[in-house]
Amino acid sequence: MLSYRKTVSAKHLDGMNISVTFDNGTCGVFDFTPYVDYPCYRKLRDPEFFALVRAEHGTLMWPGEIDISPETVWEQARSKSSPQR
Repeated sequence: MLSYRKTVSAKHLDGMNISVTFDNGTCGVFDFTPYVDYPCYRKLRDPEFFALVRAEHGTLMWPGEIDISPETVWEQARSKSSPQR
């Protein structure tokens, strides 16, 4: 059994915030701010590029095969919503 849920939709809100919906219907907001200083995410500092976020393969992705682990998205976003079981 998964210890996390797959992300099925993503929408850029503002700044580094992304509205996410998981495969169990849970919704939340994922704040990417803590991760943007990692070298692999430098391109995401460009607001127009960051806004290209999409849900694919169960997680958040950007062009150029940039992604973040689905576990991280689930753990950070789910605390901002009421999980459905």
